[in-house]
Amino acid sequence: MSGTLARAGAGVVRAAYTQPSACARGLFTLLIALALLPGAVRATGVHANPYADLPVRKAGLWEVTLQAHAPSGAGGRVQPAMTVLQCTDAKAERIVPLFLLPAREGCQRITVKKNAAGGTHDVSTVCQTHGQRSDMQLTLRGNMQTRYDGTYRVQHPGTPSGNTASVPFEGRWLGRCKPGQRAGDMVLPNGITVNTVDDARRASEHAH
Repeated sequence: MSGTLARAGAGVVRAAYTQPSACARGLFTLLIALALLPGAVRATGVHANPYADLPVRKAGLWEVTLQAHAPSGAGGRVQPAMTVLQCTDAKAERIVPLFLLPAREGCQRITVKKNAAGGTHDVSTVCQTHGQRSDMQLTLRGNMQTRYDGTYRVQHPGTPSGNTASVPFEGRWLGRCKPGQRAGDMVLPNGITVNTVDDARRASEHAH
């Protein structure tokens, strides 16, 4: 992640760090960082969208849960399940799609394949974060209108202790966003609300 993007994400990461569960903070910080990247990249003039073939979620309020999981390898501590609430619409989905996925910037390869027989989309990425290679494989299935689910895993060839095993996730559409919520609002597990669309736009403004 560039210095500009890191500064833009600092407030969001600090909010996430008020979550009392220490063992959940590392993964959640990673997800927040990835959430900021797609919008910032699109806003700075990169028009090609490697995720164009992925389905778009229905506008409204989504409950997204990452299931409990353990790091790959022996001796890793089990990470508890984490749930966030996301208010989105078609415009926000173009800026920050599926906050688990990295952006094109810093990625040597992003591949999206549709498996018609299995009804899934398979995503593979090879990227650099803070100068460290980070590989992700994600499988997504569902109609994106009422629910979706899948799994992802992250591998760090240079620091394998940070690797994750397969992490299940699921999203459920709850209905309209709550009064006062804006597209891009994400309610963290500790109750704090951040807006990833606003953060992505601020990152773009700082970059110019």
